[in-house]
Amino acid sequence: MIKWLKPGHKPIGGEAHLHDEAAMQAIEKQMLNAIHKEIYGKWYFIKTTSGKYAVAASFVLLCCSIALGLKLSLKNKINFVTVAAANGHINIVDLPDGSKVWLNSGSTIRYPDKFDKTREIQLINGEAFFDIKHDEHSPFIVHYGSLHARVLGTAFNIKYFKKLSDVRVTVTRGLVEVGKNRESFGVLARDNEVSYDQLSNQHIIRKVDSRKIAAWTTNEVNLYDVSFAELMLRLENIYNVHITYDHDKLNTLPTTIHFSNNDNLQQVLEIIKTIHRVNYTIKGKEVSLEKIPNK
Repeated sequence: MIKWLKPGHKPIGGEAHLHDEAAMQAIEKQMLNAIHKEIYGKWYFIKTTSGKYAVAASFVLLCCSIALGLKLSLKNKINFVTVAAANGHINIVDLPDGSKVWLNSGSTIRYPDKFDKTREIQLINGEAFFDIKHDEHSPFIVHYGSLHARVLGTAFNIKYFKKLSDVRVTVTRGLVEVGKNRESFGVLARDNEVSYDQLSNQHIIRKVDSRKIAAWTTNEVNLYDVSFAELMLRLENIYNVHITYDHDKLNTLPTTIHFSNNDNLQQVLEIIKTIHRVNYTIKGKEVSLEKIPNK
């Protein structure tokens, strides 16, 4: 047990300085022993010179292992790339495996700068057409919201807008497995489309003309049985405008329409006016629509 000397207290006798030095050495020794016990625990019996060398060697080996692990970790670190298509523009993206992605206006994807055993990317928002290089050993998976599309090599279109409840996957070539988490909706072949409602959690599979649906990649827009809300979102993305209208009266109106990105906005609004009986005004980048009252 260490006894601490009170400040100003001196031992009795003429050898006070020797007593102080001995006391300090005893204190240092006990403190060092306590530190060793804290570090080595039940292995405190390692007191020999060879034991100390063994501990030192183990410590150096541990440091080398950590350094090597960090080096490998940094070497294998995967960087992610985010690509967005601005309103009014279509982007073509070359993926690390040689596959291609067309991004529609206002759409965003995220993917690694190099693929691992599986090729996985994320459609964050919008619409994209995928032409995937075949690799039977490495499936290609697109994640969009809580859903996924899995292929080996094929071509297909995904429409996933966060603002809309309707999500669609359309196959133009090959086979695509579509599902949510561990649930599979089935394997789709060419000209099959799965439509999923994010609000009701229900899906249907139907036959379509996939070439027309994917024609937006060449500036032709074909929308089949979409909501008025989706039609307005499309116009905002294509023509880079903001549209206001009475959502309660118009949002759920079903629309089937064809037009070209090369058509000007007024031409498209004239088509919509004929279909849904709405008047429109255009002021710069602001567009307003109003339902024409029934007579």
